[in-house]
Amino acid sequence: MNAINHILSRLFVALLLISACNLTSAEEIDDTVDLDLGDDLEFIEIDEILDEEASAPEQVQSAPAPAVAAPEEEGEFVDLNQILYGGEAPGDSEEGTIAKKDPETMQQEMQQLKEKILQVNRDLFILEEDLLFPSSTQVNVFVSFDALEYFQLDGVTLKLNDRPISNHLYTERELKAMNRGAVQRLFTGNLPVGEHELVAVVTGIGPEGRDYKRAVSIAFEKTSGTKYIELKIEGDDLRKQPGFQLKQWE
Repeated sequence: MNAINHILSRLFVALLLISACNLTSAEEIDDTVDLDLGDDLEFIEIDEILDEEASAPEQVQSAPAPAVAAPEEEGEFVDLNQILYGGEAPGDSEEGTIAKKDPETMQQEMQQLKEKILQVNRDLFILEEDLLFPSSTQVNVFVSFDALEYFQLDGVTLKLNDRPISNHLYTERELKAMNRGAVQRLFTGNLPVGEHELVAVVTGIGPEGRDYKRAVSIAFEKTSGTKYIELKIEGDDLRKQPGFQLKQWE
């Protein structure tokens, strides 16, 4: 392209000189212009210029582009066994073979694992109680129920030294468990050594479907050991009424 531009520039200069000569002859100037183009000036036909322009792109296109080597097909695949196990698959070697377990063996292992988890949970619960409620200041209140014929338990409210400490409403599931002889731990807290008073207010449905509400109290002394108090709800067969009592465990 540089050669073509050079040739066109020379042609343009020649055309300017020719046009200048024509202007001087038109004005009837007798002086002649001696056009000295020099020995190195080349005269090229327009057809030659067009031929060079047509041939120039062909030369550029004729240069072959460097071939890019196509990646091998094996490089496109990833060996998952190499990534997961760092070598052959577990099934490929005898040492890494995982023995297939029957459902009964797996069930036994699952049961053993559950028992271990429950044991750890119990240990953590005991440790938490020891940290939060030391034996020197701990007090526990339990509820037992054996008056289904005369009383349907609804809820229990506890007050310790005229301060509410618990208010519990019973669910059907809890009542069924207590009817079968379960004992519920209703409250666990800390008390300083000394004299204290506990009041329990029990609500429910009594004989003949009437609303029933009773309150019982107990005065006790907190010593350095753990204190246990039970709220007993029992039926009185003689009076056909439920009975309520707070008692200490010795």
